[in-house]
Amino acid sequence: RHPSHHTPLNYDGSSNSSTFSLMGRGRPETLAMARKRQRRHDSFLRLIVALLCLALSFAFALFYGEGKFGLSLTSFAYERKIAAGGYDQLLDKGGKTNHYMNAAEEMVFYPDWWAGEKEIPDLAAKNVQLLPIVEYNVADVEDERKEGRVETPFYWMVPRSGGNVVRTIMNQCLRFVEASELGAGSDEEVLLVEEDDGKRFVNVDTSTSSGLERAKTLDLATSGVPDVIISTIFHDVLALFNQENRARAFVVLRHPLERAISKYYSDLVTDPEVAGMTLTQYIREGGARVENNYVTRFLTGQYGGALGMHHLDMAREVLRRKFVVGLASDLPGTVRVFDYMFQWNNRTGDTSGEDADANDEMAKIYSCYDDILGALSDKSPPKVEEGTEGWKLLMAQNWLDLKVYEYAEFLFQKELEKVK
Repeated sequence: RHPSHHTPLNYDGSSNSSTFSLMGRGRPETLAMARKRQRRHDSFLRLIVALLCLALSFAFALFYGEGKFGLSLTSFAYERKIAAGGYDQLLDKGGKTNHYMNAAEEMVFYPDWWAGEKEIPDLAAKNVQLLPIVEYNVADVEDERKEGRVETPFYWMVPRSGGNVVRTIMNQCLRFVEASELGAGSDEEVLLVEEDDGKRFVNVDTSTSSGLERAKTLDLATSGVPDVIISTIFHDVLALFNQENRARAFVVLRHPLERAISKYYSDLVTDPEVAGMTLTQYIREGGARVENNYVTRFLTGQYGGALGMHHLDMAREVLRRKFVVGLASDLPGTVRVFDYMFQWNNRTGDTSGEDADANDEMAKIYSCYDDILGALSDKSPPKVEEGTEGWKLLMAQNWLDLKVYEYAEFLFQKELEKVK
């Protein structure tokens, strides 16, 4: 205890309050004041220690808790809000949905415009304007091919979307000559068809700006040499075409969150700067590595900066008018759609069914389809648990792509009906 709590002693060890009082410290009121000051000092010290412990706890939770601490606080606050006022309090007075659409959906943060996008929009009625290079250099899906025009198919390869399966079918089953990155390194001044490892390709590189410039100089798109042009680039490839010789575009799309998760796991292995990061850390600190409305940005040409609703409408309109759409979730159906829309099954030139050799050739092609599609793994790809903070952060990064994909599913079902 503090010395003021004890009876003061003289230097010789005897207790003598009168002697002590001569020193000015033996009065009862003096002792009480000393004790009061000590209690204040003790309380202040305890408060400082408590605040330091609290700060350390917060720091540990924020930096080593993978975001679960903040997520639990946020969820708790909104659960209390719903319990107190019900779901109706989450709606603005004007009827516009606030940030949370449904309490049962794990408190997912939705943008204000999400409520108005529940139905598939009638884009034809909106009269959405496309970029000139898309409008004029890509044929509409519903347009018939015109005699005398070279309309080369253009396969836009969206990374991590299952597009390699379709590419393998074009290489192995249909024996297509492709213009792609396989022709990199060539400097001939004429277009040549080369073959390597069973793949036939033109000696141009469609994966780089310099390669596309060379391809344009050699009139790749109007030459009729490639059966298909393949690239992960969209708008720059369209510069190879013109209003007379347009592209016939097709694409395979995958759910945006599945693509983003696939990229995350790929970066963990290939990028030392993000190795060991949790998904939440990756999204918060990964910068440009993190998927952010990839498909919307490429279709609209808005590679950086903010995106708006007009970009969403433009991306969906490009898919509606200019693309034959396939889905990674149904690759057999996708191959059937592409086979029907591009008449891959009629490449022999005989449609009567009377040519035995042509029938045998078509049977071999379909058998090849089945072999490749049958070899697909049934193993489920990595997924993020719905409702976790990582899932919510990915949702927030890809709101527009989610709606574009939803519209792509609608288009794909319409195409399947045509095939049937």
